[in-house]
Amino acid sequence: MAKAVALTSADLAPAKPRTQSAMRQRGVVPSAELIPLQFRMPPEFVRAFKQAALDRNLKLNELLNTVFQEFMKTARSDNNVAL
Repeated sequence: MAKAVALTSADLAPAKPRTQSAMRQRGVVPSAELIPLQFRMPPEFVRAFKQAALDRNLKLNELLNTVFQEFMKTARSDNNVAL
């Protein structure tokens, strides 16, 4: 029969297990600071957008932010685009 071991208060404190996942962790911006952006797109676009993000190892919001930043750079240099 196994010998009984005395418990200490450290043994009784709940420990949050550290999960290791294959996915990248969230970015440097805490989720509480993010605002949901919701809109509908055609299924073909959604499929292509998700595939583009996957091919570049980006999350969807990272790809959207990257594309928007590039758009803003070209829009500033192009006087024909009104913002």
